[in-house]
Amino acid sequence: MFMIRWKNIKIPQWVIHLLLVLNMGFYVMIATVDYHHLYYKDYWLAPSKANLNGYTLEISPAPMYYVYMAFLLAEIMTTIGIIISSYCSQRSMPNKGKIHFLMIAAMLSPMLLLSLRILKILKGDDPTPLGILLSCIFMSIAVVKYGLFDPVKNAKNYIIDNLKEAVIVTDADHRFLFLNSMADKIITSINKEQGYSTDDKIYAFIQGSQDFFDWKDRHYQVEETVLKDNELIQGYMMTIVDVTKIIEQNHLMKRLVLQTEDANRAKTNFVSNMSHEIRTPMNSIVGITEILLRSRHSPKEQEYLLNIQSSGRVLLTIINDVLDCSKMEAGKMQLFDEPYDTCSLFHDLRISMENRIGHSGLELIYDIDQDIPCKLKGDMGRIRQVIINLVNNAIKYTEKGSVRFSVHVRQKNTDKVMLYYEVADTGIGIRKEDQKILFDAFQRVEMDRNRYVEGTGLGLTISQNLVNMMGGVIEVESEYGKGSRFFFTIEQTIIDPTPVSAVNYNGQKDNVTEKEAECLFIAPEAHILLVDDNELNLVVAKELLKPLRMQIDTAENGLQAVKMVRGSQYDLVLMDHMMPVMDGIEAAKAIRALPEDKYQKLPIIALTANAMVDARKEFLNAGMNGFVAKPIDFARICNQLKLWLPKDLVRDVPKEEAKKLLADDLSDREIQPEDPQMGFSFEEGVNHCGSKAALMKTIRIFYRTIDSKANKIEQCLKEGLISDYVIEVHALKSSALLIGAVPLSEAAKELEDYGKQGKTEVLEEKTPDVLTMYRDLKNILRPYAEKEEDAKKEFSDGEWITALQQIHQCIEQFDLDGVDQIMEQLEEYQVPECIRESMDQLRVYVADVSMEEIMELTDTMTGLLRD
Repeated sequence: MFMIRWKNIKIPQWVIHLLLVLNMGFYVMIATVDYHHLYYKDYWLAPSKANLNGYTLEISPAPMYYVYMAFLLAEIMTTIGIIISSYCSQRSMPNKGKIHFLMIAAMLSPMLLLSLRILKILKGDDPTPLGILLSCIFMSIAVVKYGLFDPVKNAKNYIIDNLKEAVIVTDADHRFLFLNSMADKIITSINKEQGYSTDDKIYAFIQGSQDFFDWKDRHYQVEETVLKDNELIQGYMMTIVDVTKIIEQNHLMKRLVLQTEDANRAKTNFVSNMSHEIRTPMNSIVGITEILLRSRHSPKEQEYLLNIQSSGRVLLTIINDVLDCSKMEAGKMQLFDEPYDTCSLFHDLRISMENRIGHSGLELIYDIDQDIPCKLKGDMGRIRQVIINLVNNAIKYTEKGSVRFSVHVRQKNTDKVMLYYEVADTGIGIRKEDQKILFDAFQRVEMDRNRYVEGTGLGLTISQNLVNMMGGVIEVESEYGKGSRFFFTIEQTIIDPTPVSAVNYNGQKDNVTEKEAECLFIAPEAHILLVDDNELNLVVAKELLKPLRMQIDTAENGLQAVKMVRGSQYDLVLMDHMMPVMDGIEAAKAIRALPEDKYQKLPIIALTANAMVDARKEFLNAGMNGFVAKPIDFARICNQLKLWLPKDLVRDVPKEEAKKLLADDLSDREIQPEDPQMGFSFEEGVNHCGSKAALMKTIRIFYRTIDSKANKIEQCLKEGLISDYVIEVHALKSSALLIGAVPLSEAAKELEDYGKQGKTEVLEEKTPDVLTMYRDLKNILRPYAEKEEDAKKEFSDGEWITALQQIHQCIEQFDLDGVDQIMEQLEEYQVPECIRESMDQLRVYVADVSMEEIMELTDTMTGLLRD
């Protein structure tokens, strides 16, 4: 048992227990020989032959005596075998030979003398005590002289020997001086397979592998240390570590990383494909809804269509949020640093915020630092996205009070400006514990309270990531029940340091005729609503009314006008007659049917090309107060407005001052050279539009919509939508007359009359010729449109790219109103030559609500501008 413990031999516990039981059994049996004859048959004292005066103990062995002797000899021989095996295998033990020799001598001494006694070679007294004494002497020498049981040394040896790493110590010639158990196991295996005869060859084999070597499906890492004494090399220590599990784990981790990347790619592709697959039918749903909304429907059907449109936009917002989040996870979200106009950004944000607040009753506080440079470089679209996200959240969670948007300069030098953005509200606030998870994906706080608030819980996550990409961090401060404040700071590059307060956007003004000056007045506090489905008519009317300084809102159909009248306080309404969805007469009746008394007194003036007596009666019967014939005459509409606007809002203007206010240059009245075959009179156009500037703007809009409008007329006739056909040719009659294309206007009027009479066959016969005349005007008007193009303000390629990206984003969000606003703003600027043809096509796609085509074309145009 001593040798087993000393050599740390691992054997089953039951073997140890069996040995203990056997030894104890034999000891008890020997101690009780007086009571049985199992061990000795008999024993007695006999006179000693060596000592005449002494006696010798004589025994007569029984069977168990021989059994015990055999057991004892077996134990001793096993022990000697263990010692010999230890000697052969143990390479690392100091004084190995001497210690093992003493241990063998200690074991053999009692065994040898006992054997001689049993074989009767030695006679007389039992020599066993002498053998045990010799054994103790040999053991003592091993302990005292050679430190066999030194606890510190043994502890070190035990620790080193039982390390999982192999440790080898050699002399300067690479002969092994010490090997722990693991090293001995590895060296033995290598020697057995390779047949190396000397230690230095084995060492060279391992050393030759440099840092790593493989052996029997295991991977080992090797590290060698030189052992020196005063710069003299005494030997080497080599550590061999089994790194099989680490390498396998690394391989597993690599596989898992690849699998994760594959899964992420698959997820990203799935989300991208699904978003595309969902967008495709959504394009159809929202696009067709938009088209249907331009036609006449019952109020109930109109409500259904608006609900479809609203739900589609909400769904699209969710799709875009998920797609943006997926792009960020995949590291594919990109920023585009392009020059942008800060005034344009803040203007767009204000419009979006006001539209989002609508009639909720919330106050929008707009605080812009006037020292902000007018032109910066950055990703305007992403900044806008972050602000809109924050403002939308503020509006969603604020029932009353205000939403405040602030931008201030924190630091500024010659090249960079640090802008501080803040969105604050007086809403429900956020608990402290909820603020920790506020920016986590798909997290929404207080779900029991806010379950009816729309959204995916991704808006803040996306915003935080975008701000991080721009070098900032969104922070939040909130007091529960009192409101929240979200703020961040980002650095932008300065392109033009001129502060926004110093930018002057006022255009040059022209002179005016005597007649127009006599009837001019101003009414800056008057708030009127202008209703017309024809964009050209809206442009011309607003241009004509600009000198009056009134606040003018516009609506595209009667139903929209009724809603706006209910939601705002207007002093007068200018209402077109023939419009899709709901015409002017129906809209006037609907307004008069509203319960409050103010709607009975609201002045409504008809704008119509139908000046027949019966039409006038119809207007008056519908509750309108008067009418103005189209094309609009400036003096006539001024007289009508002056008659029906509240007197306290109207201020007369002296004639000379009126001329300056109208500012219509006499050169605008100059007649252009004409060709009798053109079918177009510039003089007629100036007369109808009121000024050359207004006519040129009208020609530009007319020119760019020729293809889309002509296609729409053909489509309505082909599909048998005669009522829509009549509305379209009615609009063509009016717009053609505005620009001075009198023959086309008269032909369109003839088609309108046939359409009202239901003469489809005549329409099918005459429409192609009229549309040919319509399309031929494109070549005639091109010089005027291009001249107007050259007169427009300049717009950098970077600003065009930003605008096109905004159009793309609006289409993704089904914000068709936003697209119209951007397109209207772009008409004020020169179109770069490389995208001029594409811009014409884009106008057609926008008019046709071709969403997929718009997104593809804006991407193409952006690429052309970047190249």
